[in-house]
Amino acid sequence: MVSCDDIGHEPRRNPHRALLRIGLAGRVARIALVHDVAGVAKVQAQTLRAAGHEVDEIALSELGASWKWPMKGLAIPLRLAAYMPVIRKLRRNHYDIVHIHWLSHGIVGLPLGRPFFAQAHGSDLHLNMRRPVLRLVTRAVLKRAKAVFYVTPDLRPFAAEFHDKLIYLPNPVQVNETSPPPPRRLTRALIFTMLHTRKGVERIFPAAERLSKLLELTALDYGPLAREYAQRYGGVVRFVGQVPHDEIGPFLEQFDIVIGQMRQGILGLSELEAMAAGRPVITGINLANYPVDPPPVIAASTPEEIVSAVEELRENEAELLRLSRAGRDWVRRNHGFARNLRELEEAYFGSSRPSESNQA
Repeated sequence: MVSCDDIGHEPRRNPHRALLRIGLAGRVARIALVHDVAGVAKVQAQTLRAAGHEVDEIALSELGASWKWPMKGLAIPLRLAAYMPVIRKLRRNHYDIVHIHWLSHGIVGLPLGRPFFAQAHGSDLHLNMRRPVLRLVTRAVLKRAKAVFYVTPDLRPFAAEFHDKLIYLPNPVQVNETSPPPPRRLTRALIFTMLHTRKGVERIFPAAERLSKLLELTALDYGPLAREYAQRYGGVVRFVGQVPHDEIGPFLEQFDIVIGQMRQGILGLSELEAMAAGRPVITGINLANYPVDPPPVIAASTPEEIVSAVEELRENEAELLRLSRAGRDWVRRNHGFARNLRELEEAYFGSSRPSESNQA
């Protein structure tokens, strides 16, 4: 199961046929993609293979990753020991490219004695830079990496001193070209975010009772606040279990509108998947993070603004149609598989840096 923070469903038709023609100057490489976060490395492996590259997907031990401190610290020596076979494999196989997902896992790149790429996904940068031990590891990886990809525009300031090697690489999201028609009116809404304070759910659920009088309301039974919220709001919200990776698209298509996170100010994979499925999205977004190509979503950050947005859209078929079409086009333009492949190849092999659309 992939979490709602980090999701991306696979296409229903072959999305790679056109990608076969995108390889840079026919350059073929042996590439190691180390670790996976939310299926992003899996998609990258698919597109890189389709472009003719040889790709190995290499898993890392996650022993103790979900534990809380200080127990998490006790697992670190065991995890480091489990990394040794991976380090030996990376040394022995002489890959042209080593690309490591999740910055703290970049520790396996430090003893290689050769350049490697690292990719930051969120809390591995903005949270780990606030924790003394993990900050040391993270800074070492940032310093030694040839280049560091980051997946959302809000992450760049957390590694500002390494600005010369930072590359904005939006997560790849497949737009399903056969999605059902856009909603004509609002009857069913989905709160599509982890139930965690860092997602701002305390700004969403106070609106639940009022929203339930306007439409059917569903939320995911997922996150540290899941039990508490299911008990408190179960009378007006239907809570459903986690959704398997390959069922996310059809699941989203059951709803007319999606309410996303309210605190981070950016579009996470949950919001992007909803847009790719043609569902209008209400979320707490800071449009200053997207100066070049602002995403067509409805900005809201309080219970009152959420209720107001639903009320205004409830019978507005024209606006629902506009948001549905514009959202899918925006995801295709900014998060398409072809763009992700092109920017990976340019970073790996090109003499020029990838374009950073949406970066000021």
